[in-house]
Amino acid sequence: METLLESAATRAHYIAIWRWLVFFVFAALAITLLPLPKIVSLALVFGIALIKAAMVMRDYMHLKSEKLIIHAIALIPILLFIGLMLTLIPDIALHR
Repeated sequence: METLLESAATRAHYIAIWRWLVFFVFAALAITLLPLPKIVSLALVFGIALIKAAMVMRDYMHLKSEKLIIHAIALIPILLFIGLMLTLIPDIALHR
């Protein structure tokens, strides 16, 4: 059974992660407003999205306490994301 102190610490941890996620959302929005080359801004936005996905998987999906097989299963969407990113960045940056 979780004590009240552990519950407060857990809640504080989730709030801190949520704040970081909100910060990264605004950082991605700010990057789109900067006068950067399109391919650089797209790479940065996709990089931030990858960081946010890793934070959600680690903390909200509780992967930090799971066994190796669960990490391997969770790696599949990450690899798909990277493949999608590498496919879409040149298309978006060079054709618009």
